[in-house]
Amino acid sequence: MTLELSKVKRNIQDHLQEGMLLVVGTGLSIAEGIPSMGQLADYLKKEIPLKLATAPDPAWNQIVSALDAGDHLEAAMGKVTLKPTTVEKIIAATAELISSAEQEVFSQVLTGTRVLPFTSFVKHLFKAGKKFHLITPNYDRLIEFATEAAEIGVDSRFFGYLLGRSNPKRSADSHRESCFTRKNPAFRPLPCLCVHKPHGSLDWFDVSGRLVRLPINIDKIPVIITPGASKYRESFRCAFDEQRTSGNRAATNATRLMFIGYGFNDDHLEQYLCPGLKLTKPTIILAKELTDNAKKVIENSKGIDVIALCTVSKTDLRTRIVTSNREELIVNEQFWNLEGFNKGVI
Repeated sequence: MTLELSKVKRNIQDHLQEGMLLVVGTGLSIAEGIPSMGQLADYLKKEIPLKLATAPDPAWNQIVSALDAGDHLEAAMGKVTLKPTTVEKIIAATAELISSAEQEVFSQVLTGTRVLPFTSFVKHLFKAGKKFHLITPNYDRLIEFATEAAEIGVDSRFFGYLLGRSNPKRSADSHRESCFTRKNPAFRPLPCLCVHKPHGSLDWFDVSGRLVRLPINIDKIPVIITPGASKYRESFRCAFDEQRTSGNRAATNATRLMFIGYGFNDDHLEQYLCPGLKLTKPTIILAKELTDNAKKVIENSKGIDVIALCTVSKTDLRTRIVTSNREELIVNEQFWNLEGFNKGVI
């Protein structure tokens, strides 16, 4: 069956309302200049041997061999057990690479030479509601930065100006303002995006055995879960579990979903978002390319309103629109990326 573009746009516009959960993957960050997994792998292959010069780890050589044989980074690192000191070096190098790219984006926005598409997107989104939830496995802070650039608050689930401690209630309370209802004091919500980061963030640090959020540069390795980082999974299990549990709760309570640049390759997240790679709620998917798992999700979700926007092929950047009912439409515009989506769909 063929689709009518005007009807697709109308359905998507109606989809963007309070109760929708956003799930943002690395595709959004890569589009803004944050290194991809492939670029990270190349960087680690160059940097880690230098950092291991005085304390070699044979397991790293196995990872390099797997990468050279065609494995992607996560698959290669999942095959071996690295020394804790090697894991720390991998996390440090990962943070260095991503932080450098992130700072470049921040500088361009602050000097007025660039506007992030996510900023334009949330400005439109928050016309439909006061609070939205977002889950992301990304370590960078482009989402938070872009949201605040739109003058919308970000609930990080940490409370504190420079020394943020995990305190979801106080963090949420800081996004309310006092008012009077029939002369009685009350509180009303302020526009706020609640961000859940189950894989950690570049501004999370271990300070005396406690996880804190520090938006300042310090000489410490961020607490992020990279492939092979089992040590950090164990050390801060409670903190990561809180982020994951709160994200799972948001997924359960959501009335609809929207995935941006997400590949459906996180088993833990998908237990709540699409168990068995099958969606149970109306869903919009934006992606440059649909991964094999994304295709399975769409195929398995017949009967649920699912609309996916992606490229026609690697060399054809027009938009292919597909639905879970096997309807399809190709249009000339690039609606699959957030900038084109903002301008042409919403």
